[in-house]
Amino acid sequence: GRFEILSLSGSFLHAEIGGASSRTGGLSVCLSGADGRIVGGGVGGPLIAASPVQ
Repeated sequence: GRFEILSLSGSFLHAEIGGASSRTGGLSVCLSGADGRIVGGGVGGPLIAASPVQ
């Protein structure tokens, strides 16, 4: 379904050691549904917007 983004919070760190690169970090999101319910937690995969995000 569609949700309104209430908050996004996260950080990523890109490191290159000996020619090998790695990325660590995480993203958390808090969303509101059309019925007013609020859900949130850590993002474990792609977060895709259904319409333009401002």
